[in-house]
Amino acid sequence: MEKLTAALIVKNEEKFIRQCLESLKWAGEIIILDGFSTDRTVEICREYTEKIFQRPFSGSFNEERQFLISKAANDWVFMVDADMLVPPEAAEEIRAVLSSNDAAGYSAFNFRALTIYLGRPIRRCGWFDPEYTRLFNRKKGSYDTRLKYIDNFVPAGRTGVMKEHLIHYGFETVSEHITRVDRYTTLNAQDLLIKGLRITPVNALWYLFAKPAAVFIYKYFYRLGFLDGAQGFMVCSISSFVYLISYFKLWELGRAAGMPARPGA
Repeated sequence: MEKLTAALIVKNEEKFIRQCLESLKWAGEIIILDGFSTDRTVEICREYTEKIFQRPFSGSFNEERQFLISKAANDWVFMVDADMLVPPEAAEEIRAVLSSNDAAGYSAFNFRALTIYLGRPIRRCGWFDPEYTRLFNRKKGSYDTRLKYIDNFVPAGRTGVMKEHLIHYGFETVSEHITRVDRYTTLNAQDLLIKGLRITPVNALWYLFAKPAAVFIYKYFYRLGFLDGAQGFMVCSISSFVYLISYFKLWELGRAAGMPARPGA
């Protein structure tokens, strides 16, 4: 079996970190990057590993993840969030893949994550798609450190899809979600600016009205978000809001930077 390093980035995660680490005890190595937690996070982590690194967070998810995987002793890395749990079935599938010849043909594997939102598992709304690149060979790709928001591990070769899923203990209150949205939309707007997008009079109607509305319609109706009850409506509405606020902030950044518009935007 290929040896595996489980990697986590944490800050003030004492509420969920123990159950996450318990679900990772089978991994050959656990490494942690801590952003100087002020609660019991580090104390709890030391019960499971001594390989804890501390530094101020840069504000870029990709920079932090790339730094952490550089500390791994093994080529195969399993990147997990502190508020996630790895069910035994998922752990067994990972071990099976790394014990077979399948791993050699792939650079990475994507996972689905079942998010528990305001106490309800969200199986629709596009939130249960296999979009999380969590298991990868760090020698066959890297994180795109130009970008700040999206966890963007870029594999050099094939990406497989795991059958089992992870559990993600998401937001417990709407206020918590909205607070996180403010941070994420700022990073997302910065990424869009780096990519050359700018809000102009020509495209403003699409980005500030039509696209957010289309996101809600797609998630709530086409992706069956209405079957997830009130929480599904909230997820779809806030997802639409994320697009809108990201584009508002992009307009603000572009205006401040005075950058010329991208041709054809």
